[in-house]
Amino acid sequence: MFSDQHLDLLRRLDQAGDQANLWQAGGEMGLDRPAAEVLAMDLMAGGILEVVNLSGKVRLTDQGRGLLGGGGGDLDLAGLVAALEALDLGLGQPAAGDLMADLTCLKAQLGRSRPLVPVVRACLAAVESILGQSRHPEAKALAARAGALREA
Repeated sequence: MFSDQHLDLLRRLDQAGDQANLWQAGGEMGLDRPAAEVLAMDLMAGGILEVVNLSGKVRLTDQGRGLLGGGGGDLDLAGLVAALEALDLGLGQPAAGDLMADLTCLKAQLGRSRPLVPVVRACLAAVESILGQSRHPEAKALAARAGALREA
């Protein structure tokens, strides 16, 4: 999972849109260039961010936009769980029951002082797989979001 600093940098870059500059966003956070570069390299290694040019211009990948909920700025797991609970995905059994069990597990992990990362990742992988069975128009974007969170 990414640190709060990683997520803050990602939010700032997302807000800047096509004009996203790593050095400027890092500077706004009080980071020098080497510190901003370390955060960006982590995000790049995770497939979340890519370099546009060597002057600091960067852009979010599809996976990065999925992590942000399609650009809506929602990075947290709780937001994904709430979004999934609010939708009727039109799933039959046993997929609907499995999804509810996975969401219950994710909520339980959110209640822990330190969520168990392997448990969260396993549940997110299951959610991603189940969403692949839904014909709901938002299912693909939610699956991408779950996948991005799983990889974070």
